[in-house]
Amino acid sequence: PAAPASPEEPKQTRLGRFVLREVEAPALGMAPAGLADHGTIWVLGNSELAEALAAALVARGLAARSAGALPEGARAAIFLGLSDFADADAAVAINREAFRVARQLAPAVVEGGLFVTVQSTGGDFGLSGAAGHSVWTAGLAGLAKTAVQEWEAASVKAIDIERGTRSAAELAAAIAEELLCGGPEREVGLRADGRRTTLVSVEQPVTPGTSSVGPESVIVASGGARGVTAATLIALARATRASFVLLGRSPVADEPAAVAGISGDAALKRALLADAKARGEALTPAALGSAVKGILAAREIRATLSALRAAGSRARYEVADVTDREALAAVLGAVRAEWGPITGLVHGAGVLADKLIAEKTDAQFDRVFDTKVEGLRALLDATAGDPLDTICLFSSVAGRSGNQGQCDYAMANEILNKVAVAEAARREGCRVKSLGWGPWEGGMVTPALKARFEQLGVTLIPLADGAKMLVDELADPSDVELVLGAAPRKGALAAAGREPRVDLEVRVSRESHPFLADHSIKGRPVVPAVLVLEWFVRAARACRPDLHLVAIRDLRVLRGVSLAHFDEVTTLSVSCRQIANGNGAQLSLELRTGDHPAPCYAATAELAERPARAPAAVNAPSGLEAWDEGVYGGVLFHGPSFQVIGEPRVSAEGMVAELRSTADQGWAGAAWRTDVAAMDGGLQLALLWAQQELGGPSLPTGFSAFYLY
Repeated sequence: PAAPASPEEPKQTRLGRFVLREVEAPALGMAPAGLADHGTIWVLGNSELAEALAAALVARGLAARSAGALPEGARAAIFLGLSDFADADAAVAINREAFRVARQLAPAVVEGGLFVTVQSTGGDFGLSGAAGHSVWTAGLAGLAKTAVQEWEAASVKAIDIERGTRSAAELAAAIAEELLCGGPEREVGLRADGRRTTLVSVEQPVTPGTSSVGPESVIVASGGARGVTAATLIALARATRASFVLLGRSPVADEPAAVAGISGDAALKRALLADAKARGEALTPAALGSAVKGILAAREIRATLSALRAAGSRARYEVADVTDREALAAVLGAVRAEWGPITGLVHGAGVLADKLIAEKTDAQFDRVFDTKVEGLRALLDATAGDPLDTICLFSSVAGRSGNQGQCDYAMANEILNKVAVAEAARREGCRVKSLGWGPWEGGMVTPALKARFEQLGVTLIPLADGAKMLVDELADPSDVELVLGAAPRKGALAAAGREPRVDLEVRVSRESHPFLADHSIKGRPVVPAVLVLEWFVRAARACRPDLHLVAIRDLRVLRGVSLAHFDEVTTLSVSCRQIANGNGAQLSLELRTGDHPAPCYAATAELAERPARAPAAVNAPSGLEAWDEGVYGGVLFHGPSFQVIGEPRVSAEGMVAELRSTADQGWAGAAWRTDVAAMDGGLQLALLWAQQELGGPSLPTGFSAFYLY
């Protein structure tokens, strides 16, 4: 074939560059649905913390136990992958342990369950670059992000907890609080100072600068002789004239004379079969396929070398498995003797063995994982004495988003991402990049898969465009971990589109919501409609965090929610699902109790691309006069926590008052998304107005809209 896919001009394709950012994310105050419905929660790993966490969960009313291994049939597991690792070997091993736990759990959680990974890479998923050996445990988040796609009915979360000086009991309390009140975020950082954060991918333009690669550079590239990596290196050679050492496992042998001038898989097979028959030999189908594969690989390698040299670069190909440290040392020693020190690394080697977590063998996992992770470790160790000024790791969007059937690939690439950040932090003056490529038009994407991606609206990266992006990135000093191509998706990369939904729980008791004691009817606390509205607001924003909530419409009280056993925990469930999508979205919201299948409350949420703008002014009712009666104790049954009305004035057109806020009342709880106390005061005014103007008590059973500005 011709040189590996290197069109002269990039296509006009909408491609993006997305950098990873840590953002503050206050706890939702709600738990994943069914947290207590999966039987015993088994806490594995780090025995001291496991025992403390199990005890903390039990104290909060959940069944939990620490264990050295996951029992058969378990449906809920928390894997603690944090320790004082003596070396990188111990940290890397944690990823294999977590995978095996997930594989054992997989058959039982298809119908619902819990899987949580906990790592300690700084509380920011390694973005500070100061995680030490623990950075090699970063694959746990990639495992969780893949599991959530394969186990649709399960609750899955990846937690990164900053240990600081906290004791096991303090760490356990923070993790337990996250499980019970954190909400649906898949990646949550728990900082030692109490901050709660998550990660977002933000589109940023490339920053032009001077490339770290030039004519004097000596670049060692794993997997660089074939496929998309080769195409990008050819573009880099044209831009820099650097020297390239290409590492690969495929030998480059002379071709049989019988295939000279013949191309194409079928034609090559025919020629080889005819040649074997003429010599009286027999070829098995496996041997025939292997021979053709070797011929095509060798041709592609020769074409890459030719293209690199034509661009003005020195280029050589060396047969070496990137995970073979001895072979690598020998090859690089010879390179240094002839070309001088190594100045740059490009780690592009990678293989796939797609299988669901439940079906993936240890051997398949190791082959995929080790090519990326052990290959990177071997390259870094082999060049420890070289003056590296460039490290470029070919990662994948699967590391950022996870992907069905690719837990090993997602885990390995997530490790590459975070090790790159750590290397950038410790190597002053070295340009370090971890490029999370989306799917390419060539390489591992077959024509059938390309058609599937196009049907789903997944942008493929043309080879020339991707090659230019690599050249541009090595001239950009700003960012380390990137996704290139389409914006990272929350769902599976090649999965059919599913409407977003979240299912959450609220645990209500005297301890968690003491102010509800002052919202009692006939001595029994009743959940006010405005508190349900608050929960609906939280759920709607959690379901579509990419949009702005502008209104909750048509909230209906279908059945009141009374708390007959207020000293005990009552679990209420909130479901939110998307019912329309286009210019914004509409979500259906329902609240239920565990003792009845029908909803108690229902509403619709309206979300938009931009936040709504508040009106300039609100027209007050005319003819207002001071309210000359008592406010509380008559039609208003509310106790001190709900007594928020001050200076009421009334007319036939309506009622106006100053209302104390939730903050004024000192209500406990997570960060409020609405002002619940003041909103209840608004409904209280409606009761007072109805009493005066209509001559009797009333109780609102819904409202048409609540707007947020």
